Amino acid sequence: MSEAVDMAAVIEPAECEGLPVQAPILATRSGLSTWLDASLAGHAARLSPADQLSPAQWQAAVGPGQDTQQAGEMAQRFGLPLVCLQALEADPAAVQLLAPNLARRHRALPLLLHRNLLLVAVADPTRADVLNSLDFVTNHRIMLVVAQARDLRAALARTYDRSEDQSIIRELGLQQGSSCAEDESVREAERLSREQPIVRLVGEMLADAANRQASDIHLRPQADNLAMLYRIDGLLVPIRRFDRALLPALVGRLKVLGGMNIAERRVPQDGRCSFAVDEHLQVDLRLSVIPTIHGEGVVIRLLDTRFGLRELGGLGLSRATDDRLRELLCRSQGLFLVTGPTGSGKTTTLYAALNEVRKQPLNILTVEDPVEYHIDGVSQVQVNRAAGLSFARALRNFLRHDPDVVMVGEIRDQETAEIAVESALTGHLVLSTLHTNSAATTVTRLLDLGIPPFLLQSTLLGVFAQRLARQNCPHCRVAETVPDYIRQGLAVTAEEVFQRGAGCARCDGMGIRGRAVAGELLVMSPALRALVSADASADAIHRKAVVEGMQSLTAHALEQARAGHIALAEAYRLRTD
Repeated sequence: MSEAVDMAAVIEPAECEGLPVQAPILATRSGLSTWLDASLAGHAARLSPADQLSPAQWQAAVGPGQDTQQAGEMAQRFGLPLVCLQALEADPAAVQLLAPNLARRHRALPLLLHRNLLLVAVADPTRADVLNSLDFVTNHRIMLVVAQARDLRAALARTYDRSEDQSIIRELGLQQGSSCAEDESVREAERLSREQPIVRLVGEMLADAANRQASDIHLRPQADNLAMLYRIDGLLVPIRRFDRALLPALVGRLKVLGGMNIAERRVPQDGRCSFAVDEHLQVDLRLSVIPTIHGEGVVIRLLDTRFGLRELGGLGLSRATDDRLRELLCRSQGLFLVTGPTGSGKTTTLYAALNEVRKQPLNILTVEDPVEYHIDGVSQVQVNRAAGLSFARALRNFLRHDPDVVMVGEIRDQETAEIAVESALTGHLVLSTLHTNSAATTVTRLLDLGIPPFLLQSTLLGVFAQRLARQNCPHCRVAETVPDYIRQGLAVTAEEVFQRGAGCARCDGMGIRGRAVAGELLVMSPALRALVSADASADAIHRKAVVEGMQSLTAHALEQARAGHIALAEAYRLRTD
Protein backbone atom coordinates (compact mmCIF):
# COMPACT_ATOMS: atom_id res chain seq x y z
CA MET A 1 0.00 0.00 0.00
CA SER A 2 1.28 3.46 -0.90
CA GLU A 3 2.47 5.75 1.89
CA ALA A 4 1.08 8.81 0.06
CA VAL A 5 -2.01 8.89 2.26
CA ASP A 6 -1.93 9.27 6.03
CA MET A 7 -4.48 6.71 7.18
CA ALA A 8 -4.78 8.51 10.50
CA ALA A 9 -5.86 11.73 8.81
CA VAL A 10 -9.17 12.80 10.30
CA ILE A 11 -11.22 15.95 9.75
CA GLU A 12 -14.13 17.20 11.72
CA PRO A 13 -17.48 15.49 11.02
CA ALA A 14 -19.04 18.83 10.07
CA GLU A 15 -16.61 19.06 7.14
CA CYS A 16 -17.82 15.68 5.85
CA GLU A 17 -21.49 16.56 5.76
CA GLY A 18 -23.22 14.82 2.85
CA LEU A 19 -20.44 12.30 2.27
CA PRO A 20 -21.53 8.66 1.87
CA VAL A 21 -21.41 6.55 5.01
CA GLN A 22 -23.01 3.35 3.67
CA ALA A 23 -20.69 2.56 0.74
CA PRO A 24 -17.40 0.94 1.82
CA ILE A 25 -14.28 2.87 0.83
CA LEU A 26 -11.60 0.36 -0.15
CA ALA A 27 -7.91 1.18 0.10
CA THR A 28 -6.05 -2.14 -0.34
CA ARG A 29 -5.95 -5.02 -2.81
CA SER A 30 -6.92 -7.43 -0.05
CA GLY A 31 -9.99 -5.29 0.59
CA LEU A 32 -10.87 -5.48 -3.11
CA SER A 33 -10.53 -9.28 -3.05
CA THR A 34 -12.63 -9.60 0.11
CA TRP A 35 -15.40 -7.44 -1.33
CA LEU A 36 -15.31 -9.32 -4.64
CA ASP A 37 -15.53 -12.75 -2.99
CA ALA A 38 -18.43 -11.60 -0.82
CA SER A 39 -20.26 -10.12 -3.82
CA LEU A 40 -19.93 -13.36 -5.77
CA ALA A 41 -21.18 -15.32 -2.75
CA GLY A 42 -24.12 -12.97 -2.36
CA HIS A 43 -23.43 -11.66 1.14
CA ALA A 44 -21.99 -8.50 2.69
CA ALA A 45 -18.23 -8.24 2.89
CA ARG A 46 -16.53 -8.38 6.28
CA LEU A 47 -13.77 -5.85 5.81
CA SER A 48 -10.99 -5.25 8.30
CA PRO A 49 -10.29 -1.65 9.37
CA ALA A 50 -6.94 -1.86 7.58
CA ASP A 51 -8.67 -2.45 4.24
CA GLN A 52 -10.92 0.59 4.22
CA LEU A 53 -11.11 4.30 4.96
CA SER A 54 -13.65 6.39 6.78
CA PRO A 55 -15.45 9.11 4.79
CA ALA A 56 -13.28 11.69 6.57
CA GLN A 57 -10.06 9.90 5.61
CA TRP A 58 -11.23 9.52 2.02
CA GLN A 59 -12.05 13.22 1.69
CA ALA A 60 -8.68 14.11 3.22
CA ALA A 61 -7.02 11.98 0.54
CA VAL A 62 -8.95 13.02 -2.59
CA GLY A 63 -10.03 16.51 -1.54
CA PRO A 64 -13.52 18.01 -1.18
CA GLY A 65 -15.69 19.12 -4.08
CA GLN A 66 -18.67 18.27 -6.23
CA ASP A 67 -16.92 15.32 -7.89
CA THR A 68 -16.20 13.84 -4.44
CA GLN A 69 -19.86 14.21 -3.52
CA GLN A 70 -20.97 12.76 -6.85
CA ALA A 71 -18.67 9.73 -6.50
CA GLY A 72 -20.28 8.95 -3.15
CA GLU A 73 -23.77 9.33 -4.60
CA MET A 74 -22.92 7.07 -7.56
CA ALA A 75 -21.55 4.38 -5.25
CA GLN A 76 -24.64 4.38 -3.05
CA ARG A 77 -27.02 4.52 -6.00
CA PHE A 78 -25.56 1.41 -7.64
CA GLY A 79 -24.49 -0.43 -4.49
CA LEU A 80 -20.81 -0.30 -5.41
CA PRO A 81 -17.81 0.37 -3.18
CA LEU A 82 -15.67 3.47 -3.46
CA VAL A 83 -11.92 3.14 -3.94
CA CYS A 84 -9.15 5.49 -2.89
CA LEU A 85 -6.66 5.15 -5.73
CA GLN A 86 -4.03 7.22 -3.94
CA ALA A 87 -3.86 4.47 -1.32
CA LEU A 88 -3.48 1.39 -3.53
CA GLU A 89 -1.62 0.24 -6.59
CA ALA A 90 -3.28 -1.61 -9.43
CA ASP A 91 -2.46 -5.27 -10.06
CA PRO A 92 0.05 -5.36 -12.99
CA ALA A 93 -1.70 -8.43 -14.42
CA ALA A 94 -4.96 -6.47 -14.56
CA VAL A 95 -3.33 -3.36 -16.03
CA GLN A 96 -1.84 -5.35 -18.91
CA LEU A 97 -5.31 -6.39 -20.09
CA LEU A 98 -6.25 -2.86 -21.18
CA ALA A 99 -4.16 -0.79 -23.60
CA PRO A 100 -3.19 2.69 -22.37
CA ASN A 101 -5.12 4.51 -25.10
CA LEU A 102 -8.32 2.59 -24.29
CA ALA A 103 -7.86 3.13 -20.55
CA ARG A 104 -7.54 6.88 -21.10
CA ARG A 105 -10.40 7.03 -23.60
CA HIS A 106 -12.81 5.14 -21.35
CA ARG A 107 -11.36 6.68 -18.15
CA ALA A 108 -11.19 3.20 -16.67
CA LEU A 109 -8.41 1.67 -14.55
CA PRO A 110 -8.16 -2.13 -14.12
CA LEU A 111 -7.36 -2.81 -10.47
CA LEU A 112 -7.59 -6.55 -9.85
CA LEU A 113 -7.72 -9.77 -11.86
CA HIS A 114 -9.65 -12.36 -9.85
CA ARG A 115 -10.25 -15.70 -11.60
CA ASN A 116 -12.05 -14.63 -14.79
CA LEU A 117 -13.24 -11.36 -13.29
CA LEU A 118 -11.65 -7.98 -13.90
CA LEU A 119 -12.33 -5.31 -11.31
CA VAL A 120 -12.24 -1.85 -12.92
CA ALA A 121 -12.39 1.62 -11.35
CA VAL A 122 -14.52 4.24 -13.13
CA ALA A 123 -15.90 7.62 -12.15
CA ASP A 124 -19.19 7.13 -14.02
CA PRO A 125 -20.66 3.61 -13.77
CA THR A 126 -23.73 4.59 -15.84
CA ARG A 127 -21.94 4.30 -19.19
CA ALA A 128 -23.02 0.97 -20.67
CA ASP A 129 -20.89 1.57 -23.77
CA VAL A 130 -17.74 1.58 -21.65
CA LEU A 131 -18.75 -1.60 -19.83
CA ASN A 132 -19.48 -3.40 -23.11
CA SER A 133 -16.20 -2.24 -24.65
CA LEU A 134 -14.16 -3.35 -21.64
CA ASP A 135 -15.86 -6.74 -21.65
CA PHE A 136 -15.12 -7.22 -25.36
CA VAL A 137 -11.52 -5.93 -25.34
CA THR A 138 -10.33 -7.75 -22.21
CA ASN A 139 -12.38 -10.93 -22.78
CA HIS A 140 -13.20 -10.92 -19.07
CA ARG A 141 -16.32 -10.38 -17.07
CA ILE A 142 -16.20 -6.82 -15.73
CA MET A 143 -17.13 -5.65 -12.25
CA LEU A 144 -17.00 -1.95 -11.41
CA VAL A 145 -15.98 0.13 -8.43
CA VAL A 146 -16.32 3.92 -8.20
CA ALA A 147 -13.45 6.41 -7.97
CA GLN A 148 -13.46 10.17 -7.65
CA ALA A 149 -12.78 11.76 -11.07
CA ARG A 150 -9.60 13.65 -10.10
CA ASP A 151 -8.24 10.64 -8.23
CA LEU A 152 -8.89 8.46 -11.28
CA ARG A 153 -7.13 10.85 -13.69
CA ALA A 154 -4.05 10.94 -11.49
CA ALA A 155 -4.03 7.15 -11.10
CA LEU A 156 -4.29 6.61 -14.87
CA ALA A 157 -1.29 8.88 -15.38
CA ARG A 158 0.74 7.13 -12.67
CA THR A 159 -0.14 3.67 -13.92
CA TYR A 160 0.23 4.00 -17.67
CA ASP A 161 2.38 6.97 -18.63
CA ARG A 162 5.71 5.98 -17.09
CA SER A 163 5.49 2.29 -17.95
CA GLU A 164 4.45 3.08 -21.53
CA ASP A 165 7.34 5.52 -22.00
CA GLN A 166 9.87 3.07 -20.55
CA SER A 167 8.66 0.31 -22.85
CA ILE A 168 8.97 2.50 -25.96
CA ILE A 169 12.37 3.87 -24.89
CA ARG A 170 13.72 0.32 -24.42
CA GLU A 171 12.28 -0.81 -27.75
CA LEU A 172 13.86 2.12 -29.61
CA GLY A 173 17.20 1.93 -27.81
CA LEU A 174 17.01 5.46 -26.38
CA GLN A 175 18.46 6.80 -23.15
CA GLN A 176 15.78 7.54 -20.57
CA GLY A 177 15.49 11.13 -19.32
CA SER A 178 17.41 12.95 -22.06
CA SER A 179 16.85 13.71 -25.73
CA CYS A 180 19.48 13.19 -28.39
CA ALA A 181 22.28 15.67 -28.92
CA GLU A 182 21.39 18.29 -31.50
CA ASP A 183 23.80 17.05 -34.17
CA GLU A 184 22.48 13.52 -33.76
CA SER A 185 18.80 14.26 -33.33
CA VAL A 186 18.06 14.94 -37.02
CA ARG A 187 19.39 11.53 -38.06
CA GLU A 188 17.70 9.88 -35.11
CA ALA A 189 14.40 11.67 -35.71
CA GLU A 190 14.34 10.52 -39.34
CA ARG A 191 14.83 6.93 -38.22
CA LEU A 192 12.54 7.08 -35.20
CA SER A 193 9.68 8.79 -37.04
CA ARG A 194 9.20 5.56 -39.00
CA GLU A 195 9.43 3.21 -36.02
CA GLN A 196 6.17 1.43 -35.20
CA PRO A 197 6.04 2.40 -31.49
CA ILE A 198 6.21 6.10 -32.40
CA VAL A 199 3.73 5.74 -35.25
CA ARG A 200 1.36 4.00 -32.84
CA LEU A 201 1.89 6.55 -30.04
CA VAL A 202 1.17 9.53 -32.31
CA GLY A 203 -1.88 7.77 -33.74
CA GLU A 204 -3.23 7.06 -30.26
CA MET A 205 -2.61 10.67 -29.22
CA LEU A 206 -4.51 12.07 -32.22
CA ALA A 207 -7.36 9.57 -31.81
CA ASP A 208 -7.71 10.29 -28.10
CA ALA A 209 -7.80 14.06 -28.68
CA ALA A 210 -10.41 13.67 -31.42
CA ASN A 211 -12.59 11.38 -29.29
CA ARG A 212 -12.44 13.89 -26.41
CA GLN A 213 -13.42 16.66 -28.85
CA ALA A 214 -10.27 18.67 -28.21
CA SER A 215 -9.72 21.60 -30.54
CA ASP A 216 -5.94 21.63 -30.08
CA ILE A 217 -3.08 19.45 -28.85
CA HIS A 218 -0.09 21.16 -27.23
CA LEU A 219 3.28 19.40 -26.93
CA ARG A 220 5.32 21.62 -24.63
CA PRO A 221 9.00 20.69 -24.07
CA GLN A 222 10.31 21.43 -20.59
CA ALA A 223 13.64 20.98 -18.83
CA ASP A 224 12.86 17.47 -17.55
CA ASN A 225 9.86 16.23 -19.56
CA LEU A 226 7.51 16.79 -22.48
CA ALA A 227 4.07 17.97 -21.36
CA MET A 228 0.99 17.22 -23.44
CA LEU A 229 -2.15 19.32 -23.03
CA TYR A 230 -5.50 19.40 -24.82
CA ARG A 231 -7.64 22.48 -25.34
CA ILE A 232 -11.17 21.35 -24.52
CA ASP A 233 -14.05 23.83 -24.52
CA GLY A 234 -11.51 26.65 -24.58
CA LEU A 235 -9.54 25.44 -21.54
CA LEU A 236 -6.04 23.95 -21.59
CA VAL A 237 -6.20 20.61 -19.78
CA PRO A 238 -2.98 18.77 -18.77
CA ILE A 239 -3.19 15.20 -20.09
CA ARG A 240 0.17 13.53 -19.48
CA ARG A 241 3.94 13.95 -19.46
CA PHE A 242 6.31 12.09 -21.76
CA ASP A 243 9.92 11.26 -21.06
CA ARG A 244 12.18 13.81 -22.77
CA ALA A 245 13.88 11.02 -24.70
CA LEU A 246 10.76 10.76 -26.87
CA LEU A 247 10.76 14.44 -27.93
CA PRO A 248 12.76 14.18 -31.22
CA ALA A 249 10.85 11.08 -32.30
CA LEU A 250 7.41 12.56 -31.62
CA VAL A 251 8.20 15.88 -33.28
CA GLY A 252 9.82 14.10 -36.20
CA ARG A 253 6.75 11.94 -36.74
CA LEU A 254 4.47 14.97 -36.67
CA LYS A 255 6.70 16.80 -39.15
CA VAL A 256 6.48 13.84 -41.51
CA LEU A 257 2.68 13.82 -41.22
CA GLY A 258 2.49 17.58 -41.82
CA GLY A 259 4.83 17.59 -44.82
CA MET A 260 7.49 19.67 -43.04
CA ASN A 261 11.28 19.57 -43.23
CA ILE A 262 12.32 17.10 -40.54
CA ALA A 263 15.93 18.34 -40.67
CA GLU A 264 15.08 22.00 -39.99
CA ARG A 265 15.01 22.78 -36.28
CA ARG A 266 16.04 26.45 -36.19
CA VAL A 267 12.93 28.20 -37.54
CA PRO A 268 9.15 27.77 -37.11
CA GLN A 269 7.32 25.54 -39.58
CA ASP A 270 3.68 24.97 -40.47
CA GLY A 271 2.06 21.90 -41.96
CA ARG A 272 -1.27 20.25 -42.53
CA CYS A 273 -2.67 16.79 -43.19
CA SER A 274 -5.69 14.55 -42.66
CA PHE A 275 -5.76 11.69 -40.17
CA ALA A 276 -8.17 8.75 -40.14
CA VAL A 277 -9.12 8.02 -36.54
CA ASP A 278 -11.25 5.09 -37.68
CA GLU A 279 -13.38 4.16 -40.68
CA HIS A 280 -16.06 6.66 -39.63
CA LEU A 281 -13.96 9.63 -38.50
CA GLN A 282 -11.51 11.72 -40.50
CA VAL A 283 -9.81 14.67 -38.77
CA ASP A 284 -8.05 17.51 -40.57
CA LEU A 285 -4.91 18.72 -38.79
CA ARG A 286 -3.01 22.00 -38.89
CA LEU A 287 0.42 21.78 -37.28
CA SER A 288 2.70 24.53 -36.00
CA VAL A 289 6.25 23.81 -34.81
CA ILE A 290 8.43 26.40 -33.06
CA PRO A 291 11.96 26.11 -31.64
CA THR A 292 12.16 26.75 -27.88
CA ILE A 293 15.09 26.65 -25.46
CA HIS A 294 14.07 23.13 -24.40
CA GLY A 295 13.41 21.74 -27.88
CA GLU A 296 10.73 22.03 -30.54
CA GLY A 297 7.20 22.67 -29.34
CA VAL A 298 4.16 21.63 -31.36
CA VAL A 299 0.55 22.79 -31.48
CA ILE A 300 -1.93 20.76 -33.53
CA ARG A 301 -5.32 22.22 -34.46
CA LEU A 302 -7.94 19.50 -35.01
CA LEU A 303 -10.93 20.00 -37.28
CA ASP A 304 -13.46 17.26 -36.62
CA THR A 305 -15.42 16.87 -39.86
CA ARG A 306 -17.99 14.42 -38.44
CA PHE A 307 -20.10 17.27 -37.07
CA GLY A 308 -20.53 18.76 -40.53
CA LEU A 309 -22.05 22.15 -41.23
CA ARG A 310 -23.96 23.87 -38.47
CA GLU A 311 -27.43 25.31 -38.96
CA LEU A 312 -28.14 28.88 -37.92
CA GLY A 313 -30.75 27.56 -35.51
CA GLY A 314 -28.07 25.56 -33.69
CA LEU A 315 -25.93 28.56 -32.76
CA GLY A 316 -27.98 29.46 -29.69
CA LEU A 317 -29.01 32.94 -30.83
CA SER A 318 -32.08 34.70 -29.52
CA ARG A 319 -35.19 34.49 -31.68
CA ALA A 320 -35.01 38.18 -32.64
CA THR A 321 -31.31 37.98 -33.59
CA ASP A 322 -31.85 34.77 -35.56
CA ASP A 323 -34.73 36.33 -37.54
CA ARG A 324 -32.77 39.49 -38.36
CA LEU A 325 -29.73 37.45 -39.42
CA ARG A 326 -31.80 35.29 -41.78
CA GLU A 327 -33.32 38.42 -43.30
CA LEU A 328 -29.85 39.83 -44.03
CA LEU A 329 -28.77 36.60 -45.72
CA CYS A 330 -31.72 36.84 -48.11
CA ARG A 331 -30.33 40.06 -49.61
CA SER A 332 -29.02 39.88 -53.17
CA GLN A 333 -26.08 42.21 -52.62
CA GLY A 334 -24.01 43.78 -49.88
CA LEU A 335 -21.31 42.87 -47.36
CA PHE A 336 -21.97 40.79 -44.23
CA LEU A 337 -19.19 40.13 -41.72
CA VAL A 338 -18.68 37.76 -38.80
CA THR A 339 -16.10 39.13 -36.36
CA GLY A 340 -14.28 38.25 -33.17
CA PRO A 341 -10.83 37.30 -31.87
CA THR A 342 -8.99 34.11 -32.79
CA GLY A 343 -10.81 31.02 -31.52
CA SER A 344 -14.18 32.73 -31.17
CA GLY A 345 -15.99 30.45 -33.62
CA LYS A 346 -16.16 32.90 -36.54
CA THR A 347 -15.56 30.26 -39.19
CA THR A 348 -18.28 27.96 -37.80
CA THR A 349 -20.81 30.81 -37.88
CA LEU A 350 -19.70 31.86 -41.36
CA TYR A 351 -20.25 28.31 -42.63
CA ALA A 352 -23.67 28.24 -40.95
CA ALA A 353 -24.55 31.45 -42.82
CA LEU A 354 -23.31 29.93 -46.07
CA ASN A 355 -25.33 26.80 -45.36
CA GLU A 356 -28.43 28.99 -45.09
CA VAL A 357 -27.67 30.86 -48.32
CA ARG A 358 -27.05 27.71 -50.38
CA LYS A 359 -30.65 26.60 -49.88
CA GLN A 360 -31.45 28.96 -52.75
CA PRO A 361 -30.50 28.22 -56.41
CA LEU A 362 -27.40 30.44 -56.53
CA ASN A 363 -23.87 30.35 -57.91
CA ILE A 364 -21.72 30.40 -54.76
CA LEU A 365 -17.93 30.76 -54.81
CA THR A 366 -15.60 30.62 -51.80
CA VAL A 367 -11.91 31.30 -51.26
CA GLU A 368 -10.57 29.79 -48.04
CA ASP A 369 -7.33 29.11 -46.19
CA PRO A 370 -7.77 26.24 -45.67
CA VAL A 371 -10.98 24.71 -47.01
CA GLU A 372 -12.40 23.24 -43.79
CA TYR A 373 -15.66 21.71 -45.02
CA HIS A 374 -16.47 20.40 -48.47
CA ILE A 375 -19.91 21.75 -49.39
CA ASP A 376 -22.12 20.28 -52.11
CA GLY A 377 -23.20 22.81 -54.71
CA VAL A 378 -20.49 25.34 -53.81
CA SER A 379 -17.32 26.06 -55.82
CA GLN A 380 -14.52 26.24 -53.26
CA VAL A 381 -11.01 27.55 -53.88
CA GLN A 382 -8.00 26.93 -51.64
CA VAL A 383 -5.50 29.77 -51.14
CA ASN A 384 -2.08 28.80 -52.50
CA ARG A 385 0.47 31.50 -51.72
CA ALA A 386 3.34 29.52 -53.23
CA ALA A 387 1.54 29.68 -56.57
CA GLY A 388 0.54 33.32 -56.10
CA LEU A 389 -3.13 32.59 -55.35
CA SER A 390 -4.14 34.93 -52.53
CA PHE A 391 -7.55 35.97 -51.22
CA ALA A 392 -7.36 39.16 -53.29
CA ARG A 393 -6.37 37.44 -56.54
CA ALA A 394 -9.10 34.81 -56.20
CA LEU A 395 -11.68 37.54 -55.54
CA ARG A 396 -10.69 39.46 -58.67
CA ASN A 397 -11.14 36.34 -60.79
CA PHE A 398 -14.43 35.45 -59.09
CA LEU A 399 -16.02 38.60 -60.52
CA ARG A 400 -15.63 37.11 -64.02
CA HIS A 401 -17.22 33.82 -62.95
CA ASP A 402 -20.83 35.09 -62.69
CA PRO A 403 -21.22 34.63 -58.91
CA ASP A 404 -24.33 35.40 -56.88
CA VAL A 405 -22.63 34.87 -53.52
CA VAL A 406 -18.94 35.14 -52.65
CA MET A 407 -17.44 33.93 -49.36
CA VAL A 408 -13.98 35.10 -48.34
CA GLY A 409 -12.45 33.16 -45.47
CA GLU A 410 -10.91 36.27 -43.91
CA ILE A 411 -10.27 39.92 -44.76
CA ARG A 412 -6.66 40.40 -43.73
CA ASP A 413 -5.44 43.42 -45.68
CA GLN A 414 -6.47 46.54 -47.55
CA GLU A 415 -6.46 44.92 -50.99
CA THR A 416 -8.82 42.12 -49.93
CA ALA A 417 -11.10 44.61 -48.16
CA GLU A 418 -11.28 46.86 -51.23
CA ILE A 419 -12.15 43.99 -53.59
CA ALA A 420 -14.76 42.63 -51.14
CA VAL A 421 -16.45 46.04 -51.01
CA GLU A 422 -16.21 46.37 -54.79
CA SER A 423 -17.85 42.94 -55.19
CA ALA A 424 -20.67 43.91 -52.82
CA LEU A 425 -21.13 47.19 -54.69
CA THR A 426 -21.48 45.47 -58.08
CA GLY A 427 -24.41 43.22 -57.22
CA HIS A 428 -23.02 40.32 -55.17
CA LEU A 429 -23.65 39.11 -51.63
CA VAL A 430 -20.24 38.91 -49.93
CA LEU A 431 -19.68 37.01 -46.67
CA SER A 432 -16.42 37.16 -44.73
CA THR A 433 -14.73 37.37 -41.31
CA LEU A 434 -12.61 40.03 -39.66
CA HIS A 435 -10.58 40.20 -36.43
CA THR A 436 -12.30 42.85 -34.29
CA ASN A 437 -13.61 42.95 -30.73
CA SER A 438 -17.15 44.20 -31.33
CA ALA A 439 -19.63 44.91 -34.11
CA ALA A 440 -19.11 48.68 -33.91
CA THR A 441 -15.31 48.48 -34.02
CA THR A 442 -15.64 46.51 -37.26
CA VAL A 443 -16.82 49.69 -38.95
CA THR A 444 -13.83 51.69 -37.74
CA ARG A 445 -11.48 48.81 -38.63
CA LEU A 446 -12.68 48.85 -42.26
CA LEU A 447 -12.23 52.62 -42.37
CA ASP A 448 -8.69 52.14 -41.04
CA LEU A 449 -8.07 49.65 -43.87
CA GLY A 450 -8.74 52.47 -46.33
CA ILE A 451 -12.37 51.88 -47.28
CA PRO A 452 -13.96 55.31 -47.93
CA PRO A 453 -16.92 56.07 -45.64
CA PHE A 454 -19.30 56.65 -48.58
CA LEU A 455 -18.52 53.18 -49.98
CA LEU A 456 -18.74 51.43 -46.63
CA GLN A 457 -22.08 52.94 -45.64
CA SER A 458 -23.60 51.95 -48.98
CA THR A 459 -22.36 48.32 -49.03
CA LEU A 460 -22.24 47.08 -45.42
CA LEU A 461 -25.40 45.13 -44.51
CA GLY A 462 -24.49 44.08 -41.01
CA VAL A 463 -21.91 42.66 -38.61
CA PHE A 464 -22.22 39.75 -36.21
CA ALA A 465 -19.59 39.93 -33.45
CA GLN A 466 -19.22 36.87 -31.26
CA ARG A 467 -17.39 34.96 -28.54
CA LEU A 468 -17.70 31.36 -27.36
CA ALA A 469 -19.17 31.03 -23.86
CA ARG A 470 -18.18 28.00 -21.78
CA GLN A 471 -21.38 26.28 -20.72
CA ASN A 472 -21.99 24.89 -17.26
CA CYS A 473 -22.06 21.11 -17.03
CA PRO A 474 -25.77 20.34 -16.49
CA HIS A 475 -24.93 17.45 -14.15
CA CYS A 476 -23.03 19.40 -11.48
CA ARG A 477 -24.45 22.93 -11.40
CA VAL A 478 -24.26 24.62 -8.01
CA ALA A 479 -24.87 28.14 -6.74
CA GLU A 480 -22.09 30.49 -7.83
CA THR A 481 -20.26 32.70 -5.37
CA VAL A 482 -19.89 35.95 -7.30
CA PRO A 483 -17.31 38.60 -6.32
CA ASP A 484 -18.64 42.12 -5.85
CA TYR A 485 -16.57 43.56 -8.71
CA ILE A 486 -18.25 41.18 -11.18
CA ARG A 487 -21.75 42.11 -9.99
CA GLN A 488 -20.85 45.79 -10.17
CA GLY A 489 -19.26 45.44 -13.60
CA LEU A 490 -22.40 43.81 -15.00
CA ALA A 491 -24.86 45.91 -12.94
CA VAL A 492 -26.25 42.81 -11.22
CA THR A 493 -27.88 43.04 -7.79
CA ALA A 494 -26.69 41.05 -4.78
CA GLU A 495 -30.05 39.23 -4.64
CA GLU A 496 -29.71 37.53 -8.03
CA VAL A 497 -28.53 33.91 -7.88
CA PHE A 498 -26.33 32.39 -10.58
CA GLN A 499 -24.90 28.94 -11.23
CA ARG A 500 -21.57 27.39 -12.15
CA GLY A 501 -20.34 23.87 -12.89
CA ALA A 502 -18.58 22.41 -9.87
CA GLY A 503 -16.89 19.54 -11.71
CA CYS A 504 -17.99 15.90 -11.88
CA ALA A 505 -17.29 12.63 -13.67
CA ARG A 506 -19.46 13.63 -16.65
CA CYS A 507 -17.36 16.73 -17.35
CA ASP A 508 -14.04 15.21 -16.23
CA GLY A 509 -13.98 17.51 -13.22
CA MET A 510 -13.94 20.69 -15.31
CA GLY A 511 -17.45 21.97 -14.59
CA ILE A 512 -17.82 22.82 -18.29
CA ARG A 513 -19.66 20.89 -21.00
CA GLY A 514 -19.46 22.49 -24.44
CA ARG A 515 -19.55 26.08 -25.65
CA ALA A 516 -22.23 28.29 -27.16
CA VAL A 517 -22.21 31.55 -29.07
CA ALA A 518 -22.64 34.86 -27.27
CA GLY A 519 -22.96 37.60 -29.85
CA GLU A 520 -24.38 40.88 -31.08
CA LEU A 521 -25.87 41.61 -34.50
CA LEU A 522 -25.48 45.14 -35.83
CA VAL A 523 -27.85 45.78 -38.75
CA MET A 524 -27.12 48.91 -40.74
CA SER A 525 -29.90 51.51 -40.73
CA PRO A 526 -30.19 55.03 -42.19
CA ALA A 527 -29.13 56.50 -38.84
CA LEU A 528 -26.10 54.20 -38.59
CA ARG A 529 -25.13 54.92 -42.21
CA ALA A 530 -25.20 58.62 -41.38
CA LEU A 531 -22.85 58.02 -38.45
CA VAL A 532 -20.46 56.09 -40.71
CA SER A 533 -20.47 58.91 -43.27
CA ALA A 534 -19.76 61.37 -40.45
CA ASP A 535 -16.76 59.28 -39.32
CA ALA A 536 -18.34 58.73 -35.89
CA SER A 537 -16.56 56.78 -33.16
CA ALA A 538 -17.17 53.09 -32.46
CA ASP A 539 -18.79 54.02 -29.12
CA ALA A 540 -21.28 56.31 -30.85
CA ILE A 541 -22.14 53.61 -33.39
CA HIS A 542 -22.58 51.02 -30.63
CA ARG A 543 -24.85 53.27 -28.55
CA LYS A 544 -27.04 54.05 -31.55
CA ALA A 545 -27.30 50.37 -32.51
CA VAL A 546 -28.45 49.48 -28.97
CA VAL A 547 -31.05 52.27 -29.08
CA GLU A 548 -32.32 50.78 -32.35
CA GLY A 549 -32.75 47.35 -30.76
CA MET A 550 -29.40 45.56 -30.94
CA GLN A 551 -28.83 43.18 -28.03
CA SER A 552 -25.20 43.68 -27.08
CA LEU A 553 -22.84 40.74 -26.69
CA THR A 554 -22.59 41.50 -22.98
CA ALA A 555 -26.38 41.50 -22.64
CA HIS A 556 -26.63 38.19 -24.51
CA ALA A 557 -24.01 36.61 -22.23
CA LEU A 558 -25.82 37.95 -19.15
CA GLU A 559 -29.07 36.47 -20.46
CA GLN A 560 -27.37 33.06 -20.71
CA ALA A 561 -26.01 33.43 -17.17
CA ARG A 562 -29.47 34.22 -15.80
CA ALA A 563 -30.77 31.08 -17.50
CA GLY A 564 -28.08 29.03 -15.72
CA HIS A 565 -26.32 28.05 -18.95
CA ILE A 566 -23.07 29.84 -18.10
CA ALA A 567 -21.49 31.26 -14.95
CA LEU A 568 -21.74 34.99 -14.30
CA ALA A 569 -17.94 35.06 -14.14
CA GLU A 570 -17.95 33.73 -17.72
CA ALA A 571 -20.32 36.51 -18.82
CA TYR A 572 -17.96 39.02 -17.21
CA ARG A 573 -14.99 37.50 -19.05
CA LEU A 574 -16.78 37.90 -22.39
CA ARG A 575 -18.09 41.43 -21.88
CA THR A 576 -17.38 44.02 -24.58
CA ASP A 577 -19.30 47.07 -23.26
